[in-house]
Amino acid sequence: MKNYLKKLDENLVFIKSFTKGDTLKIYTELTNVDNKLIHSRKVRVIKDIPYNNYKVELHIISKKYFNEDPEIDKLTVSEKLSFVNSTGRRTLRLDNLILELCAEMSAIGCERIVRKNIANISDSSILRLIKKNE
Repeated sequence: MKNYLKKLDENLVFIKSFTKGDTLKIYTELTNVDNKLIHSRKVRVIKDIPYNNYKVELHIISKKYFNEDPEIDKLTVSEKLSFVNSTGRRTLRLDNLILELCAEMSAIGCERIVRKNIANISDSSILRLIKKNE
């Protein structure tokens, strides 16, 4: 499990995991490498590629920090995750896997394969992903 997470980011810390049906839920967080003062925390659910025939949901404890940069007017700054796509719902490696599968088939056919074996993603999300990466 730790090797699976290390492929995403070296700073991810494994907390716990459990299965519910055909889904593996992994709870994790990023280490606080900058030693900044933490304002708040929340859990973000991010879909990832399958692990041992289980669909994977990463439950990442994301932190907000107090802003220490005087040039920025915001009170807090959120933690940035380098392995998550622009919408913040899927990992980049899941997006790449979906794009590879959908290279020569329709979005609806690809959705059937993706929903059955990989993750619960709609055909409209797949279409947006394909259009964005053209």
